[in-house]
Amino acid sequence: MTSIPDKLIDGASDANLLAAFTKACEQHGFSPDGQDGSDLAIVLSHAFERGITSEEALIALVRNLTDG
Repeated sequence: MTSIPDKLIDGASDANLLAAFTKACEQHGFSPDGQDGSDLAIVLSHAFERGITSEEALIALVRNLTDG
């Protein structure tokens, strides 16, 4: 497990983050290796560190940011 201050992240949570990133890139036509993908990874990482760890919640966050 990787320790983040006051929060433990396990393999399942890490998989949720990666799955959310992959799905959001596909849904919005972002290249995972491009600038949009990089920006998305930063946003998702910050949200994840602040406690949004479910795949569905991370994808919803991206949807709210891109639809607005």
